[in-house]
Amino acid sequence: MSCISWNCRGLGNLEAVRELRKVVKQEGPVLVFVMETKIRARRVEDLRFTLGFTGSFAVDSDGLSGGIGLFWSNDVHVELKNYSASHIDVMVRETSADLTGWRFTGFYGAPRAAERHHSWRFLHTLHGIPHDSWLCVGDFNETLYPDEHFSRSPRAEWQMRAFREVRDECEFQDLGWSGVAYTWDNRQGGEANVKARVDRAFANEQFRQRFEHTRVRHVCAVESDHCFIITEFRHHTNTHGSTGAKHFRYENVWQSHQDYDQLIADTWKKQVRSPGLQGIADSLVALQRQLEPWGAREFGSSSRSVRKLQSRLDKL
Repeated sequence: MSCISWNCRGLGNLEAVRELRKVVKQEGPVLVFVMETKIRARRVEDLRFTLGFTGSFAVDSDGLSGGIGLFWSNDVHVELKNYSASHIDVMVRETSADLTGWRFTGFYGAPRAAERHHSWRFLHTLHGIPHDSWLCVGDFNETLYPDEHFSRSPRAEWQMRAFREVRDECEFQDLGWSGVAYTWDNRQGGEANVKARVDRAFANEQFRQRFEHTRVRHVCAVESDHCFIITEFRHHTNTHGSTGAKHFRYENVWQSHQDYDQLIADTWKKQVRSPGLQGIADSLVALQRQLEPWGAREFGSSSRSVRKLQSRLDKL
């Protein structure tokens, strides 16, 4: 499955609609979140026919600024939970599988830096709504770190710190990226050029455990100065069609423990192996079963620890 997030800079522009339709046809997403539509909600919703989607929901623009919309395919059932001029929050369930749903939020951060604290306060409020697996994508209009911003003038540290703080409060993990480094480019020449990674995909730990593979790609656009943000994810499956199994994740820090080498050696020796490659595969599975609870017991949640340490460093 995949979803697309795009600050389109106006869906009243037929060329922008054609470009979006082309990307949708190539990628086959189940969800598409668009920002800065600059047209009435009904016009955005009617584009589902042009784009090949089953459902849509949109929020009116404020004249020639703002406006957001969400499209979805017949591969998913979407239940609208809440919305505003800057977000659409839904529950998503796959129509082809008897699985519990997951939360999707399309979010648009305030364009003006002076008003961005309102966005972070609202994002914190959304986190307070009970949820399990959560994916949040959009244009946050802010970067997390200085290296995500390119211009003659550095980005204000207090702005980035506020964004990092709400990320930690919401227990979000950045899903990374591939492609071009900056998702927005003002397309001016020389020293007037400004670029930044303001569009991104966040997920919580439950979402990352549920989906065994996630990948985010930045795809350059022609009709907008923002990239398409394409988030791909694949969920766990087992013989019962349940997503209860947790994906094994090896942590390099385990090797620093004094008992690590002995644990590996003992587990490998005790395993009764079948001949050939199957025996090696069985031994690796047994090793994973030993390492995961041992690592959790000895080191706890490394991702949570990293977030706490980063938060402490940010405040120094």
